[in-house]
Amino acid sequence: MRTGVLIYKDFLSSLSPEAKKILGLIMHKGAMTKSQLAKVAGLKLTTLNRMMLPLEKADLIVRTETGESTGGRKPVIYDVNSRRYYVIGIDISRLYSQVVLTNLKMELLEKDRFDMDRNSSPEATLNRILDWVGRVLEKREHGYVIGVGIGTVGPLDRKSGIILNPENFEAQGWENIPLKAIMEERTGLPVIIDNGANAAVLAETRYGRGKGIKSVIYLNCGVGIRTGVISSGTLVRTINDADDTFAHIVIDVNGRPCRCGNQGCVERYSSIYAIMEAFAEEMAQGRDRRNPNADLPVSYLELCREAEENDTTARQVLQNAAVRMGTGLANFIQLLNPGLVVLSGPLILHSKLFYEVCVEAANRKRYWDKGGHLVFSRGGAFEENAISIGAAALVMEHYLEPEALG
Repeated sequence: MRTGVLIYKDFLSSLSPEAKKILGLIMHKGAMTKSQLAKVAGLKLTTLNRMMLPLEKADLIVRTETGESTGGRKPVIYDVNSRRYYVIGIDISRLYSQVVLTNLKMELLEKDRFDMDRNSSPEATLNRILDWVGRVLEKREHGYVIGVGIGTVGPLDRKSGIILNPENFEAQGWENIPLKAIMEERTGLPVIIDNGANAAVLAETRYGRGKGIKSVIYLNCGVGIRTGVISSGTLVRTINDADDTFAHIVIDVNGRPCRCGNQGCVERYSSIYAIMEAFAEEMAQGRDRRNPNADLPVSYLELCREAEENDTTARQVLQNAAVRMGTGLANFIQLLNPGLVVLSGPLILHSKLFYEVCVEAANRKRYWDKGGHLVFSRGGAFEENAISIGAAALVMEHYLEPEALG
């Protein structure tokens, strides 16, 4: 891949652990003076000065401005260099895919988002992403690309970077795709792959609404329900690295059969497919609608819009699904005791009704702390960009604080 920037493959791995710690502190906590940084890091100024030298030499951190003086010389404020280093973040999902270019502050510089359809094979999808990356980097004549992060649907072999056998892609051929190997060969960059919900919860915790909160739940509600959890600052992983643990919480032991073999899982009531199925069943039973002669909604977007416009059946179907979701969420909250719950994904972002009913049900069914510290957020700080920005954050976390990735 020819670009106008210099590709840095293993640059950050050459930094000392101490230098990585300082860079991570500034990235996660923001610009600081040396005295503030020394206090946060628990270091003497002489030690801190030594650790900062390679970061300043590499232009990873810069002096941005001077702070308020309490007498004598004004202190210098240090921040990460937001203009010289870049990270590529990719979100591969079943309804859409997105690729972004960020700086070290995880600020979105440019992005491309496109729908996934029956023509979106792995080859076609990756070709479009790589073509866009090449064009964007060609415009940036100076700078360094640190790596590529990919957040995608599971199941994954995360260490090998292979997407295994995902369900519900409209296009064929998404089984056993070695994403990491393909992207590393074609970009010459290190590639980090994880479940999209894990990437999103990392972005929210490090750079978004969850800054300063030790435990965060992120739920992406769409074709499936994908879950990312950070507890006590560390990404929580299941035995098989699945991202659908919440989706298969049983809320009705005699409920609808689920693809996992159980009955009554949250996903069988509160995913896009389940909601569209429930709506079709209601219409088949002849429930009244605001306009009996109107065409049936053909997509979840139309259904969400009709519910917001007070279509009786559409509204009732969404409310029922949201109550089920909130019931499962109440159980999840009881187990994990988070300080923040971010609900996002296509369903949440297109239906305020679904979000509000879900949160109300979760609060009503929780056993404790009904007026306490827990905060809910619709979309979080990054909304539809959470997975792609989180994928970029995965790259930096891989170098600076790999133990936090679990």
